[in-house]
Amino acid sequence: MNKYEKVDLAYNFLVEKEKESEAFTVLQLMEATEWKADTCRTYLSKRWYQYLEKDGEQYSSSGIAFLSKNEFRAVHSQKLQQVIDHSVKGILLHKAKEFALLAVSTYNNPYTEFKTYGFIVNIVIAYTSLMHAIFEKKGIDYFHKDANGRTIFIDGEEKSWELRDCIDGYWQGFEAPEKANIKFLIGLRNKIEHRSLPAIDLAVSGECQSALSNFETILVEEFGDEHALTASLAIAMQLTRISEQAQIDALKQLQKDNYKAVRRYMETYRNDLNDDVVQSQKYRVRAFLVPKLGNHAKSADMAIEFINVNKLSEQELENYEQGVAFIKGVENPFKLRPSKVVDLVSKKIPFFNIALHTKCWKFYDARPRGEQRGFKGEFSGFVEGFEGYLYSLYWSKFLIEELKKPEVLSLVKQQAI
Repeated sequence: MNKYEKVDLAYNFLVEKEKESEAFTVLQLMEATEWKADTCRTYLSKRWYQYLEKDGEQYSSSGIAFLSKNEFRAVHSQKLQQVIDHSVKGILLHKAKEFALLAVSTYNNPYTEFKTYGFIVNIVIAYTSLMHAIFEKKGIDYFHKDANGRTIFIDGEEKSWELRDCIDGYWQGFEAPEKANIKFLIGLRNKIEHRSLPAIDLAVSGECQSALSNFETILVEEFGDEHALTASLAIAMQLTRISEQAQIDALKQLQKDNYKAVRRYMETYRNDLNDDVVQSQKYRVRAFLVPKLGNHAKSADMAIEFINVNKLSEQELENYEQGVAFIKGVENPFKLRPSKVVDLVSKKIPFFNIALHTKCWKFYDARPRGEQRGFKGEFSGFVEGFEGYLYSLYWSKFLIEELKKPEVLSLVKQQAI
């Protein structure tokens, strides 16, 4: 007899009830599987409890339909209760998970004014504990030494590595996007520690989301799926109508004197990173929330799905781009600094530089020569908050095509700066 025969019968029974949105009783489960009543109650309360809801004497299933038969077998085969790990590694791991959840709770609390600072403080503690747990697992000495190689003690406790030391040891020899993300948050924490700067929340929300996502990825890769935070987390409720004016106001706030040190740090740090790191979702999450339309409105379905764009087919990618274009609507197209335009164009026109770019915008009247705050042209626009002119991607493509023509290039070079 197949040891999973009755488990598979239970799976089929639960999936059917879930798809039909029907409740069931212990007696019905007994009849479907031939298990005894006590056995059914044990499985309902201790093995499958996370997928069930109880209302009096009736149960309803939620989520089993999304499991394959093999996945349900694995759930069923898990230990009835997880043994608490009281080792140093176990204690550090528990601390890491608790502070990660505290970071999320702080950030998602609508009454919290200093979201970013509260999140960073807690996620730094979470990462530090996670790294220490990993080093404990691998037998790596993560304590500071004196000049003679002896462990340093403070108040009778061994002085362990701070997070910056930990990530240098974990990603030794290369600059991973995850490492850059953590270093950015550490530096930002130090800059805003004694300042009241709520306006930075919109500016760094992507880095905060990446920090959380990276934390869980490392946690699961190092210690297994059973430690995933997903079961304890929900997608944060987003205020979907953050107006363009509100975003502009936030950018204006960042230009004020009390933001100067933080703004300079953010700009310098990001500018010093290579493009591969900056574009990585592991450094900074950038996402569009696209309303999902289902074929059957009342059928069991996931409200939110995360799609890996790199794994889409050409047709799926085309559909995705069309959807993004639809959502973006009249989004400001002017995002490129002159240095970024030079970087893009020089990949096709090697001799292109900032001086030639200046000649180009003057030759084509891409922007006014003085400050016109309301200016929005074909190639360039004055951007509030940035307090200057930025260029569109179309401008860089236009220059690549135009400067390939020798006669045009000759005329542009004659333009006075």
